[in-house]
Amino acid sequence: MPEDPLLSSSVRKSRVLVTLGVMLFLGFLLTTTISYLISRTSIRQTILRNELPLSSNNIYSEIQRDLFEPILISSLMANDTFVKDWLHAGERDESAILRYLKHIQEKYGTITSFLVSDATRKYYQSGQVLKVMREEDPIDKWFFRVRQMPKDYEINVDPDLANQDAMTIFINYRVEEADGRFLAATGVGLSVNAVKALMQEYRTRYHRDVYFYDRKGQLVLHSFDPNRETSPETPHSLETLQPILARIAAGESDISFSSVGPNGALANYRYIPELDWILVVEQTSDGTQPLLFQTLGLNLLVCFVTAAILLRMIRQTTLRYQRNLESRNRQLQEKNDRIEQQATELKAANRQLDALHREKDEFIGIIVHDLKNPLSGVLGFSELLQRQFPEGSEIRDYAAYITQSSRSMLEQVEELLKLTELQTPGALRIGPLDAGRILRQAAESHRLPAQEKRISIQMEGSESALVLANEKWLLSAIGNLLSNAIKYSPEQSRITLGLHPAAGRVEIAVRDEGIGIPEEEQTRLFRKFERLSPRPTAGESSSGLGLYLVQQMILRMDGEVRCQSKPGHGSTFTLVLPAGGPESKAGAA
Repeated sequence: MPEDPLLSSSVRKSRVLVTLGVMLFLGFLLTTTISYLISRTSIRQTILRNELPLSSNNIYSEIQRDLFEPILISSLMANDTFVKDWLHAGERDESAILRYLKHIQEKYGTITSFLVSDATRKYYQSGQVLKVMREEDPIDKWFFRVRQMPKDYEINVDPDLANQDAMTIFINYRVEEADGRFLAATGVGLSVNAVKALMQEYRTRYHRDVYFYDRKGQLVLHSFDPNRETSPETPHSLETLQPILARIAAGESDISFSSVGPNGALANYRYIPELDWILVVEQTSDGTQPLLFQTLGLNLLVCFVTAAILLRMIRQTTLRYQRNLESRNRQLQEKNDRIEQQATELKAANRQLDALHREKDEFIGIIVHDLKNPLSGVLGFSELLQRQFPEGSEIRDYAAYITQSSRSMLEQVEELLKLTELQTPGALRIGPLDAGRILRQAAESHRLPAQEKRISIQMEGSESALVLANEKWLLSAIGNLLSNAIKYSPEQSRITLGLHPAAGRVEIAVRDEGIGIPEEEQTRLFRKFERLSPRPTAGESSSGLGLYLVQQMILRMDGEVRCQSKPGHGSTFTLVLPAGGPESKAGAA
């Protein structure tokens, strides 16, 4: 069953519209994605460079206010002359030190205050003597560690014996003689829950998670909700903290930088020498997710609305254009049918064809490319008809007429195409070419029209020479000159193609034995749409563009065009182009 042309056309239009719609959608989606990525990168950079360091500075200031006070208290206790005098006196009045520790605890609101004597190893706590420290007891190892450490104090998280083993942050401070001899360990304790409440307050205030790590990379404190049933996993592994731990080990103290963590969170790392801890302020999201969905939704909405409007306009324009084409095609088909049935209607068909030619000039930018292939088919078919019917046949005469008209029209279309290409801005690709090969190719392509007028094409000069040119334009320029030579040469004449290398230049000559050009008209040879008074010998048509295009092409290739002509003695057109290389290498081009 034959395919319905209207149905096929409708399917093709639907496919085109769907393709355009998909392309518009993908374009909007790509634009939206690129905008989102750029915005997200900018926001993340702003957070990393400005917001996170600022939050870290603020939290550091809060820590100085909330956590450094216990260190100061412990320092005052360790340097208190009462404490040292009491130790030197042999610890005789235990109630005195117990009252002192209780006073410290009540005055500063700590969960505990303590003193452990190195002489008696007694553990004094506000209100009582808890125990005697023993080196073999694992619970007492902290005291013997403080006894040997080189620093003045340490911060340690341990169970508090005096508060039902509640986890407590202890500031263990060394009490020393003037010569550095160790006398005791003293300090205060803070409730871990109280410190966590402070960190939870930081988290609420700054909308970021806060972590403390020791120099071993172990998580000490965090700002997660204390009402959570399970403790969260530490988001920063030892590998993540390795850069700052390495700098701490190298002796640096002023360390602060921001980076993107392995879990995609934005984090600022700061070392706090007073606590010997690493403060990590983390923002798990850069805040771009809602922006993404909002922007994506708006862009998709704009995409669908814009695409719908554009597709509707394209569809209406296409339908109008198609109806116009279908109407004209029907008219042309009707006339062609009448031509097949009645030879007398041939002139009317030619007038219609002329009207279509005039209309073609108005839409040359749109349809000039679409005319070339159909015209080539008509030309080939008419030439085939000529060969099928004998001399004197009426159909052969019609076919000869159609052949001549089609060939002329094809040449004009090609010249219009060349003019369009010549006027289109863009880089021209020029390289070394074998001019001899181009000459032979042009001669071969014009062999048939030359044979119809029994004109011989001969070669002279060098067989090959390198020139710097664009192959398509050089072939077109030589072909145009050769076509003109055939048009203006009488039957049984001769056309000579010459190739003559010179110093840095190559001359390509096309010489004919035609009717020649008067001297007064030679100044108008290369004007656009200029038709000269000498007519072609066989009545061929001319658009007046050929020589203009030849000159413009050669000028664009840094060359020049020369003409020598005398009426009745033929014409010689010479193309002068830059040489492409040594003549010894011409054959390799």
